[in-house]
Amino acid sequence: HGLASMLPLVQAVKVGDLRTFNSELKRHQRALVKKGTFLLLEQSKILVYRNLFKKVFLVNEKQTQVKLQLFERALQCLGEPTDLAEVECVVANLIYRGYVKGYISHQKAVLVVSKKDPFPTAAVMKR
Repeated sequence: HGLASMLPLVQAVKVGDLRTFNSELKRHQRALVKKGTFLLLEQSKILVYRNLFKKVFLVNEKQTQVKLQLFERALQCLGEPTDLAEVECVVANLIYRGYVKGYISHQKAVLVVSKKDPFPTAAVMKR
C-alpha cells in the first residue's frame, strides 16, 4: 500500500465525507492494522465530523444557531444511521476538543456557535 492508495481517505477527511471515510478505512483495515496505523486513522474520524458539520454551518448561511436536526439529516444523507442523542454526543466531543467554539442548548436542540471563528483551524493543527 503506497500513499496514493490513501488519497481517498485523506480527501474524505478534508471534505467531511463520512461515507467514503468509513468505506476506505474498512477497505484498508487489514493493511493498516499490520502497519499499526489503523487506530490512529480511526481517531481522525472526529475531523470528518468537524468538517461535515462546518459545511452544514456554511450551508445554513453561517447562522450562529444551528439545529442539531440539520446535522442528523446530513449524516443520514451519507447513509449513517443516527439519532439526535448521537449527534449531540458528537457535537459535545467536538466542543470539548476545541474543534468547535460554542455550546449546546439542550432545551432547543441547537448548537450555538461563536460569532468569531466557530470552527478554529488552529485547534485541528495543534493536535
